[in-house]
Amino acid sequence: MGFLSKAFRRRSRVEPHGLWSDDQEQLDRFAARGADITAPREIELFVSFSSDVRANAAAEDLRAKRIRHELVEPSHDIPEWMLFVRSYGLPVVPDHLRDLIDLCEDIAERHGGEYEGWAALLTDEEKAED
Repeated sequence: MGFLSKAFRRRSRVEPHGLWSDDQEQLDRFAARGADITAPREIELFVSFSSDVRANAAAEDLRAKRIRHELVEPSHDIPEWMLFVRSYGLPVVPDHLRDLIDLCEDIAERHGGEYEGWAALLTDEEKAED
Protein backbone atom coordinates (compact mmCIF):
# COMPACT_ATOMS: atom_id res chain seq x y z
CA MET A 1 0.00 0.00 0.00
CA GLY A 2 2.23 2.84 1.23
CA PHE A 3 5.05 4.62 -0.47
CA LEU A 4 7.31 3.61 2.44
CA SER A 5 5.77 0.13 2.61
CA LYS A 6 7.41 -2.50 4.77
CA ALA A 7 6.25 -5.52 2.80
CA PHE A 8 8.87 -7.78 4.34
CA ARG A 9 8.64 -6.53 7.92
CA ARG A 10 9.98 -9.14 10.32
CA ARG A 11 7.64 -9.66 13.25
CA SER A 12 9.74 -10.58 16.24
CA ARG A 13 10.45 -8.43 19.29
CA VAL A 14 14.07 -8.15 20.35
CA GLU A 15 15.82 -6.90 23.44
CA PRO A 16 16.98 -4.69 25.00
CA HIS A 17 14.02 -2.40 24.15
CA GLY A 18 11.30 -4.77 22.98
CA LEU A 19 11.28 -3.27 19.48
CA TRP A 20 10.48 -5.20 16.33
CA SER A 21 13.72 -6.54 14.88
CA ASP A 22 13.75 -4.16 11.90
CA ASP A 23 13.08 -1.17 14.15
CA GLN A 24 15.92 -2.26 16.45
CA GLU A 25 18.23 -2.54 13.44
CA GLN A 26 17.27 1.01 12.41
CA LEU A 27 17.89 2.21 15.98
CA ASP A 28 21.30 0.50 15.97
CA ARG A 29 22.23 2.29 12.73
CA PHE A 30 21.08 5.59 14.23
CA ALA A 31 23.23 5.03 17.33
CA ALA A 32 26.19 4.04 15.12
CA ARG A 33 25.94 7.50 13.52
CA GLY A 34 26.72 8.95 16.94
CA ALA A 35 23.20 9.51 18.25
CA ASP A 36 22.70 9.22 22.00
CA ILE A 37 19.43 7.31 22.00
CA THR A 38 18.80 8.29 25.64
CA ALA A 39 18.89 12.03 24.78
CA PRO A 40 15.64 13.97 24.24
CA ARG A 41 14.93 14.52 20.54
CA GLU A 42 12.28 14.78 17.84
CA ILE A 43 10.83 11.52 16.55
CA GLU A 44 8.44 11.19 13.61
CA LEU A 45 6.41 8.14 12.65
CA PHE A 46 4.51 7.60 9.41
CA VAL A 47 1.11 6.01 8.77
CA SER A 48 -0.47 5.94 5.30
CA PHE A 49 -4.13 5.67 4.28
CA SER A 50 -5.82 5.14 0.94
CA SER A 51 -8.75 7.43 1.72
CA ASP A 52 -9.43 10.72 3.43
CA VAL A 53 -12.21 9.14 5.51
CA ARG A 54 -9.80 6.64 7.08
CA ALA A 55 -7.05 9.20 7.51
CA ASN A 56 -9.37 11.72 9.15
CA ALA A 57 -10.78 9.09 11.52
CA ALA A 58 -7.24 8.14 12.56
CA ALA A 59 -6.33 11.81 13.04
CA GLU A 60 -9.41 12.29 15.20
CA ASP A 61 -8.31 9.37 17.41
CA LEU A 62 -4.90 11.01 17.84
CA ARG A 63 -6.52 14.38 18.62
CA ALA A 64 -8.64 12.74 21.30
CA LYS A 65 -5.47 11.28 22.84
CA ARG A 66 -3.69 14.64 22.53
CA ILE A 67 -0.96 13.12 20.35
CA ARG A 68 0.88 15.56 18.08
CA HIS A 69 0.37 14.78 14.43
CA GLU A 70 -0.02 16.23 10.96
CA LEU A 71 -2.34 14.95 8.26
CA VAL A 72 -1.04 15.46 4.72
CA GLU A 73 -3.18 15.11 1.62
CA PRO A 74 -1.93 13.20 -1.42
CA SER A 75 0.35 15.30 -3.58
CA HIS A 76 2.88 15.02 -6.37
CA ASP A 77 3.50 11.31 -6.99
CA ILE A 78 2.34 10.16 -3.53
CA PRO A 79 -1.22 8.82 -3.80
CA GLU A 80 -1.82 8.16 -0.09
CA TRP A 81 -2.93 10.33 2.76
CA MET A 82 -0.05 10.49 5.23
CA LEU A 83 -0.33 10.88 8.97
CA PHE A 84 2.87 12.07 10.61
CA VAL A 85 2.93 11.38 14.36
CA ARG A 86 5.46 13.57 16.16
CA SER A 87 7.13 13.50 19.53
CA TYR A 88 9.40 16.21 20.92
CA GLY A 89 11.79 16.31 23.85
CA LEU A 90 11.71 12.68 24.95
CA PRO A 91 14.43 10.03 24.63
CA VAL A 92 13.99 7.29 22.05
CA VAL A 93 14.59 4.55 24.63
CA PRO A 94 13.93 2.74 26.85
CA ASP A 95 10.17 2.75 26.11
CA HIS A 96 9.12 5.79 24.12
CA LEU A 97 9.86 4.59 20.58
CA ARG A 98 8.28 1.18 21.22
CA ASP A 99 5.15 2.82 22.63
CA LEU A 100 4.87 5.16 19.64
CA ILE A 101 5.32 2.32 17.15
CA ASP A 102 2.66 0.27 18.93
CA LEU A 103 0.31 3.28 18.90
CA CYS A 104 0.83 3.87 15.17
CA GLU A 105 0.37 0.20 14.33
CA ASP A 106 -2.85 0.16 16.35
CA ILE A 107 -4.13 3.32 14.62
CA ALA A 108 -3.27 1.82 11.22
CA GLU A 109 -5.00 -1.46 12.01
CA ARG A 110 -8.16 0.17 13.37
CA HIS A 111 -8.53 2.56 10.45
CA GLY A 112 -7.34 0.48 7.50
CA GLY A 113 -3.97 2.16 7.11
CA GLU A 114 -0.39 1.02 7.12
CA TYR A 115 2.35 1.86 9.60
CA GLU A 116 5.33 2.86 7.44
CA GLY A 117 8.17 3.42 9.88
CA TRP A 118 9.92 6.11 11.90
CA ALA A 119 12.73 8.63 11.84
CA ALA A 120 14.53 10.47 14.62
CA LEU A 121 16.42 13.72 14.27
CA LEU A 122 19.88 14.33 15.60
CA THR A 123 20.15 16.76 18.51
CA ASP A 124 21.94 20.09 17.94
CA GLU A 125 24.98 18.70 19.76
CA GLU A 126 25.06 15.59 17.58
CA LYS A 127 24.75 17.69 14.43
CA ALA A 128 27.73 19.77 15.55
CA GLU A 129 29.80 16.61 16.02
CA ASP A 130 28.64 15.00 12.76
